[in-house]
Amino acid sequence: MSDSASARDKRKFAARLKEARIGDPVAQYDVALMYANGVGVGKNISQTFEWTKAAAEKGHPAAQYLLGSAYLGGLGTLRNEQKALFCFLKAYEFGNEKAAFKLSRILATQQPALAFQFALDAAERGLVEAQFNVGDCYACGNGVAADTGQATDWYQRAAAQGYAPALYALGQLQEHASADAQGLAEAGQWYRRAAKMGHPGAQLALDRLDAAGHGRQGAKHRPGARERRTADTRWSQYAAHGREDDFYHLGLLYETGHSLERNLKQARAWYKKAAELGDARAQYALGRDAEQAQLPQAVAWLHKAALQGHARAQCALAERLFLGLGTEQDPMGALAWYARAAEQGDAQAQFALGDLFKNHAESMAHTALAQAAAGGQAQAQYAMGERYRLGTGVAQNWFEACRWYQMAAEQGDALAQCALAGCYSEGRGVRQDLAHAFAWYEKAAAQNLPQAQWNLGELYATGLPGVKADAKKATTLCKRAANAGFVPAQATLGALFARAKKHDRALHWWSMAAAQGDLEALFNAGQSYRLGLGVQKNETKAFTLLLKAAQGGLAVAQSRIGLAYATGDGVALDVIEAAKWFELAALGGDAAASANWERARKTLSPAQQTEADRRAQEWLLAHGQK
Repeated sequence: MSDSASARDKRKFAARLKEARIGDPVAQYDVALMYANGVGVGKNISQTFEWTKAAAEKGHPAAQYLLGSAYLGGLGTLRNEQKALFCFLKAYEFGNEKAAFKLSRILATQQPALAFQFALDAAERGLVEAQFNVGDCYACGNGVAADTGQATDWYQRAAAQGYAPALYALGQLQEHASADAQGLAEAGQWYRRAAKMGHPGAQLALDRLDAAGHGRQGAKHRPGARERRTADTRWSQYAAHGREDDFYHLGLLYETGHSLERNLKQARAWYKKAAELGDARAQYALGRDAEQAQLPQAVAWLHKAALQGHARAQCALAERLFLGLGTEQDPMGALAWYARAAEQGDAQAQFALGDLFKNHAESMAHTALAQAAAGGQAQAQYAMGERYRLGTGVAQNWFEACRWYQMAAEQGDALAQCALAGCYSEGRGVRQDLAHAFAWYEKAAAQNLPQAQWNLGELYATGLPGVKADAKKATTLCKRAANAGFVPAQATLGALFARAKKHDRALHWWSMAAAQGDLEALFNAGQSYRLGLGVQKNETKAFTLLLKAAQGGLAVAQSRIGLAYATGDGVALDVIEAAKWFELAALGGDAAASANWERARKTLSPAQQTEADRRAQEWLLAHGQK
């Protein structure tokens, strides 16, 4: 610029600034533009914003649009989408079609139908970006019913104005709708027009068609160095004013080395531009391959892409979390991301997920529980206690079991309270303390936990230091647990009624427990029928019930069955079968059976003894006790 032109600009700026300071909105808007473009004064974004705001507050339509753009882009002020929306609405009221388009972009996610109406308004008034946007809405069904015909029509309107993204979109529609060479050739014509304008995505599409033999050049043609330099300049110039989609495609051109010299540094530079604007594909590209020193940053990019639902990024992020590459090792986080990617059909993630469950399920489960328990989750704390009690995935450790039970119990977890009471009752992991056991059983029973009600009933039945035996309370507690279907309580309730000489009621509860496989209840019910307690005496019924208990492995029942065979009580005499059951009961620790076994051995012949032993060993083998 000549000195005279520069001087004129400075004089013009001074004059407009003077008018702006006395409140002229048109002058204020002019001053804002001068600060924005550096006309007659140095560029100053903050001054641009202040004068734009001043003009907008006085109702200047163009200033209101410019102020909205400043708020939307964070230019000279903090980014504020709500204020931008308000400014664009004011500009729209004055008929600004660009404001309508901006409104459509702001509202696209939250109110797609309204956004479409704003875009349509701007498109019908000829704004090319809006025409392209309306085409996208029809193509994707965003805010309006999907309609390929309408999408094509609006793309063609934008294409007629020389809008490269619309030419590219028409090529995509044609390619996806075509199954023959002619249709693909037509798609290539749209791509070629867009590529000549520097659209990198269109050039990638042309390269793809060429490689498949559908392009004009053919798969074997590759541009020379001069063509590459020319194309490089054209694409770079286009992308510099384009969108994140263009940045990503130019990065892909550089990475693949199609139509220009391969340059990974340039590829990453363009990917970064796209990634910073939120393009998930570019974020994945940046995070996909990285050297050791760049791994933490790569993980950060993968996380951004994964949050947007990019399946390959989710899978890659999961791998790094599982191995601890560039981030802390987090198997559970890896599992979650693999699951998200697998749900989208990513084959690698599906395989990795299956491998995790196959080879690492136990460690993953333990890690998950440990994390939740350490975070204070009561159910997880109880589950950790169970794992240490049983030695599941860890070495059995009663002290650790009690520690986790205690934490969960103090948070009110009834199962943990009951388990902790059991530890105090038996002296496992803690010093035996029946008073503490009683107190924790009381807390769990108050939450209607049947197991705790039963245990508390058992303590009331026998009594303990500081707590007198109370048959009534014992019966009430056991009845609550029994009515809830807790089998041991049903068996105990039968014993309590038998002690009270209420044999019919005792048999009722024993029969209920016996029907669910309780061996002692089976034995007691069998004894009731054998002795005629609470029911008419029935030796055959008695034998059937006692035999079930004996076959289940209850030593006292095995001893009783031995006596039945030895005396013919409810069954035919069989000294060999009697000896068999005496031997099994004796091995189970029944003292009376041991004596009977010794007596039987003295009366049996060697052949009979051998047969009795064979039958006993056969039973043990069948029941996994040998």
